[in-house]
Amino acid sequence: MSAPVFITAASISAELHQAMMEARGLALTAKNARALAVRAGSRTVGFRAITDFIEELASAIIQQSQAINNDAEHLSNQAVSAWRSDMANERFHWVRAQNSTHADSISGRILACEQRSGSLNQELQHGLRRLIDQLEESRKHIRTANLIATSSHVEASSAGDFRGQLEVIADNIRETAERIGGHLNRANALLSQNHRERKAAC
Repeated sequence: MSAPVFITAASISAELHQAMMEARGLALTAKNARALAVRAGSRTVGFRAITDFIEELASAIIQQSQAINNDAEHLSNQAVSAWRSDMANERFHWVRAQNSTHADSISGRILACEQRSGSLNQELQHGLRRLIDQLEESRKHIRTANLIATSSHVEASSAGDFRGQLEVIADNIRETAERIGGHLNRANALLSQNHRERKAAC
């Protein structure tokens, strides 16, 4: 019953790893933008402020992705325990069905196993819900990044000879944010689907 969580957790980790790689690229873009803005002088003061914010945002995305990844790994371990408990429960029920003579002797074990399975599966549900909430927070960062990209274009328009270069950077910010958003959206879709399926199965 819990086995699909292993696959979900691995797929989420892969998407988050790509999101972190993109976020590191976003931080590098911000550094390059700041260096260019310094060369451009007073005409790009606003752009320099934006690059500081982009770096902070990239750092937040990286840290949150790492935290979510750790939680996904913990969830995967919980899923292993739940799956083993479910399998043990099924075996006990099979033994009781095959040999009613020993039914009384294993009834206590069956009850304990069912309680453990229920507890572990409930923990999985809570864990899945937490991951969904965390991913939604990360997606909010991406919406902010898209707003920053728009602001970057506005600031670049007053940068004179540096306008073209700064507009390329602004486009890069938007495109990178969209790619990160794509990874987070796919991770969220995987997680939400698994969460719904498990709720339906309960």
